[in-house]
Amino acid sequence: MPTNVVGRSQNPWVESTDLSPWVETPESTRVSRFRYDHISRALQVQWTNGKNPGYIYDDVPYETYRSFARAISKGKYINAVLNGFPYGRASQDQMDEPSNPARRGIRSRVRG
Repeated sequence: MPTNVVGRSQNPWVESTDLSPWVETPESTRVSRFRYDHISRALQVQWTNGKNPGYIYDDVPYETYRSFARAISKGKYINAVLNGFPYGRASQDQMDEPSNPARRGIRSRVRG
């Protein structure tokens, strides 16, 4: 297992969350959905295989989150970029936490 894996995947000093809505990824063979916590800068990723609730990548800058959202291959992006951040297995409670209804989902910079 990589040395950057941490036992606690959420910053213990952050007591509240500001979770964006889940972004579904039906075109991905590896990632089922993902969302971002704007307070703790944590990216939650749920896998398509359903073997565990998912993983949380800590201290992810917002622009890295946006790049992940725009990546054609989510799995390759995780291997090349996100695995360089501290991460750990999420609990079911963390994945079930409600999103902030005032937050909008991530949007593309492309305007039509």
